[in-house]
Amino acid sequence: MRGTSATPSTPMNRAAALPPEEPARVIHSGTSRSGVFIAYSHHDRDLLGELQVHLKPLQKAWMVDLWDDFRVDAGPRGEDELRRAVAATRVAVLLVSPGLLASPFVTEHRLPQMLAAQQHPRAAVMCLYLRPAMDVFADRNFADPQDGSPRTIRLTNFKGLNDPLYPLAAIEKPARHRILQAAAEEIIQAAHRNTSVAATQ
Repeated sequence: MRGTSATPSTPMNRAAALPPEEPARVIHSGTSRSGVFIAYSHHDRDLLGELQVHLKPLQKAWMVDLWDDFRVDAGPRGEDELRRAVAATRVAVLLVSPGLLASPFVTEHRLPQMLAAQQHPRAAVMCLYLRPAMDVFADRNFADPQDGSPRTIRLTNFKGLNDPLYPLAAIEKPARHRILQAAAEEIIQAAHRNTSVAATQ
């Protein structure tokens, strides 16, 4: 798999360690999750870097797993690896921008639907809105994992770390610093909590 060109992180004790031939599994109650999964577009490395400044406690503990759109392989193998990473994650953070929404995360592997369809215990799912993107209000369809019934999710149903109508790129740097500091505090707290935060569906 191609590695992200951002600051590297070591894999956490995650389901990606399963043998390649084993199919992706849904993690059920009683299975531990660890670390923070961050999905972002390589176009947004500048704003990712600003966030990383505030995530140093997690980075020092090797609890941050960065996934950019270069790291996601096309086809079933890439989707299996993504599912395994999500299944082993305590906190999933989406850095939302037009670049992310046009990336394989969303166009091919349907990451928002994948996160919404998790069975308990769910990862905490958070969105940090980087740049204007009206697609955050679009309905995304998926099948309920319990009974196969149709469900929908919007990115705005997940916990927002800032206002999608006032994304970071539209805010002056001092105010952006305060938003990122508060967002990082929430991510760090969630990473150390045993309880999980589900999307409002």
